[in-house]
Amino acid sequence: MFSDKNEELALAVGYTFDHYFMTPRSIYSIITLSLFTLFQAAQAQDKMIDSLLAVLKTLPEDTNRVICLYELAASYGDKDVVKQIEVAYESLTLAKRINYEKGIAEACAYLGGGYAETENFGKSIEYFLMALRIQERRKDLKALAPTYHDIGTVYVSNGKFEKGIQYYQKAVTAWEQVGNKRGPVTALYNLGYAYDEQGKDTLALKYYNKAIKAGNEIGHSIPVIFSSVSASAIYLRNKNYTVAKQFADEAFNLVTAENNYDNILAEIYGIYSEIYLAQGKSQEALAIVEKGLAIAKASHKNSYILQNYKRLADIYNHTGNPGKAYEVLLRYTTLNDSIRNVSNRESIEQVMHGYELEKKDIQMAAQTAQFESGIFRRNSFIVLLIGLLVIALLVYNRTKLVLAARQQQLKYSTQSLLEKSKIIAHISEQLTVLKNSVPVIDGNMEKFGQILQLKIHTEEDWENFKKAFDEVYPGFFNNLRYKYPGITAAELRLAAMTKLNLSIKEAASMLGISTESVKQSRYRLKKRIGVPEDLTLKGFLEAHV
Repeated sequence: MFSDKNEELALAVGYTFDHYFMTPRSIYSIITLSLFTLFQAAQAQDKMIDSLLAVLKTLPEDTNRVICLYELAASYGDKDVVKQIEVAYESLTLAKRINYEKGIAEACAYLGGGYAETENFGKSIEYFLMALRIQERRKDLKALAPTYHDIGTVYVSNGKFEKGIQYYQKAVTAWEQVGNKRGPVTALYNLGYAYDEQGKDTLALKYYNKAIKAGNEIGHSIPVIFSSVSASAIYLRNKNYTVAKQFADEAFNLVTAENNYDNILAEIYGIYSEIYLAQGKSQEALAIVEKGLAIAKASHKNSYILQNYKRLADIYNHTGNPGKAYEVLLRYTTLNDSIRNVSNRESIEQVMHGYELEKKDIQMAAQTAQFESGIFRRNSFIVLLIGLLVIALLVYNRTKLVLAARQQQLKYSTQSLLEKSKIIAHISEQLTVLKNSVPVIDGNMEKFGQILQLKIHTEEDWENFKKAFDEVYPGFFNNLRYKYPGITAAELRLAAMTKLNLSIKEAASMLGISTESVKQSRYRLKKRIGVPEDLTLKGFLEAHV
């Protein structure tokens, strides 16, 4: 609990919560064509898998077996992406062997979806385009529409919005031509999402409204709910609380009527809390955001938890309770750091998992080539050569994947230090203002300031940073020490930040010094290592270290 003095200190600091809570423009998601299966019972999905496995045992190597395999891949989709990819590969291999074009296209589409789930977007697009070429040649509009849509989703997920939008529009056209009314509703929501992510509110609202209208006409509720919540968030950002509430009400009514998708209630309640707070109804805002936070925690939706922590802190700050606001801030930063650490571990695991999938891909390609050529037994030399090429390619790819993992680790380590330094620097500035305005300085206030500085500059922080840096740029620090024996520890840190292309302001934040001090330190470092006047420090380090 906070003492009165701590509450007074927190109030004087004057939290600007938008400064602390780094949330994306939209916390909502692209709706994939497989999202709807997330709302099916897991038990039903298990039964489907068991049934398909039983049927598979009875089928010869023909088109029916290919179909059964890619249906099995679809069933694994939201349960086990590794199994989805393995089964899709088996389906693809058999389809190629018996020259079953439709089966090849379907298997490639499921491989594209599997690789998209593992965020291997290059492989994903490669397989989706294989499927697309066959489907376009066969003029198979029913199959083309979802493939166009999935390609659009991969591009949007990768930040290539213009290409993604083009493919979503192709999907809408293809679905309309075959009389499919549900597909276009999903694509319309995703078009709105793509424009929303770019900050194009007018276009985003245009497509959200189209999705709501079309979805309501055919009773397709998921895109309607997502579109309503997203539209509400846009009006909320623009302080149009009346219309924001209308859209939030529509989403709320659909969720409660269907008694499903409860986790989205966490965000709907959060939106209501912001509207109540803007209307001066602080108690109502507090009650409903706590309700939303409880739902978010129960459903383990971290994005909703973080967003509602932000709202809760805003309410406490607005109602003159900065002590509780600061407690929420600490919970927010703890969870955010935890998510970053988990994300970092998952990223490394995903890279290594990608290596395993790459190995399977190459092995499967080699097996298919051997079967089609018919020379496996007669030409052991070619088999040996293929094996050596596969091993060389795997070693090369593994090296690239490990480097990517290390670069990701360094990125997170640097970003974590930067965010931590910015938060504490802001509080320290406000603490200085408070100390200058109070005639008698409390001893606790001095200790608080010392603790803040320690949090920025712990040896553990720098050791973690140095370890991540050494893995991406091995020998950097040793080379500098060898070539310039008099170089100081502070200058080594500054050299590392220059290597990472951090700005003067970012370097100052991480080092806990002023920007002017960073400029002076850079000048002294250039003098020490003899950087010519016509060359930048970064350019010199790139060329000589």
